Amino acid sequence: MSDRTVVQLSNVFLKSDRGFEVFKDLNFELQAERSAIITGAAGSGKSLLVELLIGRRFADSGSVEVLGQLLRPRKKRLIKRIRRQIGGVGGIFGLVPSFTVAENITFPLVLAAERKRVQKERLFKMLTEFSLLKQAGTYPDRLTRVEHTLVQLARATVGNQPLVIIDEPLAGLDQKTYQRIYDYMVKLALSGRSMIILSAESLPTDFPNTSRYTIENGMLV
Repeated sequence: MSDRTVVQLSNVFLKSDRGFEVFKDLNFELQAERSAIITGAAGSGKSLLVELLIGRRFADSGSVEVLGQLLRPRKKRLIKRIRRQIGGVGGIFGLVPSFTVAENITFPLVLAAERKRVQKERLFKMLTEFSLLKQAGTYPDRLTRVEHTLVQLARATVGNQPLVIIDEPLAGLDQKTYQRIYDYMVKLALSGRSMIILSAESLPTDFPNTSRYTIENGMLV
């Protein structure tokens, strides 16, 4: 793995909890300042791929390296440290129910022991960016689906995390919100942020600095 490699999966094999072979000799590499759009049908393994990348699940064989570190079951402290550098949207990256919108957004900064002044400045920037000022004190169970997605995007990028994983970001959105979130992801890509975007549907072809893959027969092609 080079210094510019953000993610590298080598010869990964993985079976599901039911014993089905999901990944068969899967290989994947993501360089810094690049993004990847990965499409695949329901049940193809997109969610399991996310779990591999954050150390929630481990390959039966092969290796998974994220931000220069090899993820292994016994490296719990290392995995926690890596997770703090990953922003997540959708799928398993739910909001903390007992936290307000403001608390959810600033959580990565709290974990990073960022100064209070910086936390306030970045929070205000994100609340303004996503038109969430009125929802700052609201709890997740009071948010709409669109607001949930916007809060997750804000949380995933507030700390300038070097890797952002976005799971089905545009599914079921109205056209206006779809375009707003898509434009923000393009902005992130142009800024040099590395992203892995997983989607059941193809995304527009003009997405910058991006390679495209499809999960087929347990491999990325």
